[in-house]
Amino acid sequence: MQPLTRRRASIRSDSGFTLIEVLVSITILSIAGVAVLAGLQLSLKSSDIHRKQSTGGAYVRSYAEAIEAYLNTTGHYVNCAGPNAYNVPAVLGQLSSLPGNYTPTHSAATPLTGGGAAASTAPCGDKGVQRITLALTVPRKGGSVTEKLTIVVRKACGTGTSCP
Repeated sequence: MQPLTRRRASIRSDSGFTLIEVLVSITILSIAGVAVLAGLQLSLKSSDIHRKQSTGGAYVRSYAEAIEAYLNTTGHYVNCAGPNAYNVPAVLGQLSSLPGNYTPTHSAATPLTGGGAAASTAPCGDKGVQRITLALTVPRKGGSVTEKLTIVVRKACGTGTSCP
């Protein structure tokens, strides 16, 4: 039979974990938890950025459709159009769903030749086809975000006439 002190020592040595084992396991679990939370935060942030880009893209396409509808219904093609020449009340009125902090603008029109190349800039060179870059600017913390779209507009043919 073993003495009592020897029996206690053998029981004590096999029961439970040491302090170092517990600290190592807590450290490993903490690192794993931080990694999971960082991944979740990145996922939320990228989802928010994607939502804002999608919304801005939809609004700039609505802006392009409003200009197209304006040109189709009124035929008010502007030769050598300057910046914001098509930002008339008829166009801006179609953007009623646009939030107030969104600012629609467009660049000066670049006249095009029939092949899509830029026409000469001497006085104007507008032959009835223009390339316009639309922009929708949204002020945000840390600066503004701009969503852009390039469209081509053409002069409508009059009724009873043939287009060249």
